[in-house]
Amino acid sequence: MLLCLLFQIRSPSGYNFLRENKILPLPCVNSIRNHLLAVKIGCGFDLNLFKLLKKKFSSKSDFQRKGLEDYGGEVPCEEGRDKKANHGLVFMWQSLAENFTQPIAVFASNGPVKGVDLAKLIVKAIVLMEDSGGQMMGITSDRATTNRSMWNSLGVSAKKENFQNYFVNPYDSTRKVYVFSDAPYLIKTVVNRLFKNKELKIDPLKPSIKWEHYVNLFKIESNSLVKVCPKLTKHYLPIEKVYILIIKQI
Repeated sequence: MLLCLLFQIRSPSGYNFLRENKILPLPCVNSIRNHLLAVKIGCGFDLNLFKLLKKKFSSKSDFQRKGLEDYGGEVPCEEGRDKKANHGLVFMWQSLAENFTQPIAVFASNGPVKGVDLAKLIVKAIVLMEDSGGQMMGITSDRATTNRSMWNSLGVSAKKENFQNYFVNPYDSTRKVYVFSDAPYLIKTVVNRLFKNKELKIDPLKPSIKWEHYVNLFKIESNSLVKVCPKLTKHYLPIEKVYILIIKQI
């Protein structure tokens, strides 16, 4: 529809010629506008979208219907609806078996939302996706304050003494929905810890990882023609704002 409208805007005479002579089955401009006006534009879950997804999933295999739900850091708050929005959230479904991603909801809010409200939105998104035929295997997010609160509301814990990385699927109690931290955020967390304390202990039975290891690596490779990390330069080591680039280069 949009391509037809763009074509008509670009060349009205060419569009009319192709349509009137039935060279291409182009719709009337008024029909295009009526269809576009009928499209719901707003925040929240679009139930018509899930009807279309249900039709699409009906032709997919069981494995193709499995996917991850990916969401941003903020969601709309119930309070202050009269205020201008300065935060946004998009829920997106990602298939594990094929190159298929689909945004399923968008929200706007003034400031970040409480974790419990975020958990409610996630539960509703899972129920709607499952009812459409998709299978929710997990959700992924960073560990921002609102997301950590959301984890707690869903019974998820990253602590060693009470570790649990899943919650029961609200649509099908026989399955689990796993919770993941996104990889870039995990790398950033490790680097922050290593740079701040200069030492990181992962296994009590193994030696610690130290910041000086990277410094020594740079010193050794500075006098060598063959480099393991050729992009690791002096420019990255002493500057706090760019130290994360060291990990990326390695």
